[in-house]
Amino acid sequence: MEQTIRLAIDGMHCANCVANVEKHYRALPSVIDVAVNLANNTGRVTFDPAQASVDDMLKVFDDLPFTAELIAEDVPLVDEKRRAKEAAERKHDLKVFVVSAVLTVIIFSIGMIPGWHMPVGHFIASAFFGSAATHVQAMFAGNILLLVLTLPVQFGCGSRFYKGAFDSLRSGSANMDVLVALGTTIAFLFSLWITFLPVITNNWSDAEVALAINEGMPYFETCAMLITFVLLGKILETRAKGATNQAIEALINLTPPTAQVRRGGAVVEIPLAQVVVGDSVLVGPGEKVAVDGEVIEGSTEIDESMLTGEALPVTKQPGDSVTGGTVNTTGAITVRALRVGSDSTLARIVRAVEDAQGSKAPVQRLADKIASVFVPCILGISLITFCIWFFFVPPAGANTLLTQSLLPAIAVIVVACPCALGLATPTALMVGMGKGAQLGILIKDGEVLERLGKLDAAVFDKTGTITVGKPQLVSCSLTPENLRLAAALETKSEHLLARAVVEYAQARGLVLPSVSNFRALVGEGVEGEVEGHQVKVGSSVFIDGAEVGGFEFSDEAKSDAKQTIETLERNYGITSYMVTGDNAVQATRIASEVGIASDNVFAGVKPLEKAECVEAVKVSLEAADTRASSKQSIRTVAFVGDGINDAPALAAADVGVAMASGTDVALEAGSVVLMRNHLRDLVTSLRLSKATMRKIKQNLFWALIYNCIMIPLAAVGILAPALAGAAMALSSVTVVCNSLLLKRFK
Repeated sequence: MEQTIRLAIDGMHCANCVANVEKHYRALPSVIDVAVNLANNTGRVTFDPAQASVDDMLKVFDDLPFTAELIAEDVPLVDEKRRAKEAAERKHDLKVFVVSAVLTVIIFSIGMIPGWHMPVGHFIASAFFGSAATHVQAMFAGNILLLVLTLPVQFGCGSRFYKGAFDSLRSGSANMDVLVALGTTIAFLFSLWITFLPVITNNWSDAEVALAINEGMPYFETCAMLITFVLLGKILETRAKGATNQAIEALINLTPPTAQVRRGGAVVEIPLAQVVVGDSVLVGPGEKVAVDGEVIEGSTEIDESMLTGEALPVTKQPGDSVTGGTVNTTGAITVRALRVGSDSTLARIVRAVEDAQGSKAPVQRLADKIASVFVPCILGISLITFCIWFFFVPPAGANTLLTQSLLPAIAVIVVACPCALGLATPTALMVGMGKGAQLGILIKDGEVLERLGKLDAAVFDKTGTITVGKPQLVSCSLTPENLRLAAALETKSEHLLARAVVEYAQARGLVLPSVSNFRALVGEGVEGEVEGHQVKVGSSVFIDGAEVGGFEFSDEAKSDAKQTIETLERNYGITSYMVTGDNAVQATRIASEVGIASDNVFAGVKPLEKAECVEAVKVSLEAADTRASSKQSIRTVAFVGDGINDAPALAAADVGVAMASGTDVALEAGSVVLMRNHLRDLVTSLRLSKATMRKIKQNLFWALIYNCIMIPLAAVGILAPALAGAAMALSSVTVVCNSLLLKRFK
């Protein structure tokens, strides 16, 4: 048995922070799995409740420089409380940046614009030393002014970096804050030394002191610019990261915040969270349905496009089911609440998308390994850079040996960016998974997303997948009495064929009795007790253990089935197979209509045997590869079914694709769910998978190539520290913005 908790984590800034949290959790024997997401600052921990409690999981943060809060199962990751908190933090960060930017502009103007520093210095020096102030005194006065202006930037606006660095080092790791704090502190201390050189030497007139100050000009503007650029980068990064959550927020906003409920003979408006199962909920024209339930009064047309993608409204009458988040277009209805809160269809969709966004693709493992050693390696490179410049390169121009050695070392520390590595995968996954949800495609995790783009074959169930899912019973070998018993049992089943049996019996005027002890048998059909008889309906019908006959069905192929299968073969090289319980004649007819070769058809297959067909396809493909190249290969096979009786096959496939119009069973079955029941969405999911993986690889390439190029440029002195800080800040923003381009996917 295992338990999974979700955490909102505050204080993470880069990939090292993520690695630090995951390392501490993986050190616990009770933890089965952990995934921390830098893009939305959340974590998901799966553990053995027999070995540890939820409190034990939260105690991990006692030794970490972060804080964590448990997210309840019925609360979305982007609830109002969290959004308000993040908005307040963004407002505070913007104020800090504005102060830092204003002071930095003043510092830069005085320190760097020709003709500003000395006149300002002479003006201040004359107030203390008189009109006869020396050149050294004027420079000292100007530098003191720069120091005073830099202090609030360095230790006020930049305090977050010092706090983050201290907390990180205290927990035994090093993150981005360590690099920023160390780089700016070295520049600040060096500038402090240059500024107070006249005081240290007690020489206010010596030409050598003036020359030393001139040659070793303080780098206060570098300190200020570094901090300001990094703050700007974090603001842009935070805003861009917030945009990755828009798909989830759009789903959440589909549900109204309140509901009109009939209680005690009166209609009251209450928060949606207070609606309970059994409540009578009133829904007026133009209003959103608040809960999953059953219409008990009135009739109307419901816009279900958010679930099915169909533009035409669906007529609903008493006895019909409705889903929360859909829109009532015409009449007023009363709905009995059947599923509320975290049990509702929409809440489960949101949770599935959130879990998928928090997962990791296997390609992320490389980034995680690099991030775990990134900061120590950068500090080592910086030290080597300093030593090479100090011991082997003679000073050039007006630079002193110390200045010439320090600046490249500082630039190396500041330009290195572990943040981009940490954001490369999660931001692309968040946008990609969110876009999928908008298109009616739920991909359960990053590993499935990666596999989806590598498919070699797809095995399709026939009924409800390749066909329209409205089979007609064309032949029945049962007596009317046995048909009556079998149809009664099928009233309890959700399967499409069961509905066809019930409709067939009702059309013949048969009155169907009640059923007791109903049981769905995975892969075998259903069984139960009807009027004292033990009835079982599967590929054949059994009454009291004796086979009494069976049914033959006919169904039409979906309009998009042929085009989908042709596209899979032509554009992606994916071979299609079909599996069905129908006889070979019916199966071959449908297969030929949609373009599946007769050799790729499995007919007369029982539900439990579908998994064996998936394995057979995989084995045959791998065997063919071995014969062709004498090398063993691993092929990726998908199974596409309706999720009702396909659980073994969906589990056996590398990628299990469940097709259904937002039904309960489809949400739980399969690693990919096509909510709109359109077969063409399988092609869309492949395109989305490849587009998302392409963005992930682009992001990782950028994050790696950025560091591979910028660190050497900084080490050889081409990149000044201030520019290095700007480059580092913008590298993370570039990764996030590249991921956001997925929002344009169609």
